[in-house]
Amino acid sequence: MERFTGWVSRLNVLVGLMVAPLAGIITLLVLYEVLVRYVFNAPTSWTAEVENYLQIGMVMLGGGYALHHGGHVRVDVLYRNFGARGKAWVDVFTALCVLASMTPIVYFGADLSWEAFETGQTSVSAAEIILWPSMVMVPVGAALVGLQALAGGLNGAATLLGHAPEGK
Repeated sequence: MERFTGWVSRLNVLVGLMVAPLAGIITLLVLYEVLVRYVFNAPTSWTAEVENYLQIGMVMLGGGYALHHGGHVRVDVLYRNFGARGKAWVDVFTALCVLASMTPIVYFGADLSWEAFETGQTSVSAAEIILWPSMVMVPVGAALVGLQALAGGLNGAATLLGHAPEGK
């Protein structure tokens, strides 16, 4: 089990580090649009759309990384006062809730992404950007969050069973 939870954590850290530069790319695109719009009076028709699609990738693929590092919402004012077993129960319950919410996102997101791929759907803007790459970020990101939640829940269950994971 520790091999699985460690693998999930390493995967989410790797993916999070890979998508982190998207924040800089998005910033540069916004800067470019501001410059060409207000300095050269020549706005583009594509930058806002590209920024949105990159942001989808950054947010969705970074979700598992954020969960791994405790960056998602949790009532820390209560959680920090719990003992190891109390925290473990919260982690197990949280994992079940996250898995219940991520499963339909993965299922329906994958279905819609596949449909967009098969039909060659493009955006309705002048840029006509292919939609499936940004659409597939939703189920992949939800799967990464679900896996990270499962890893946290398994670590919590191990603590409850008296087998605290390494580093805990």
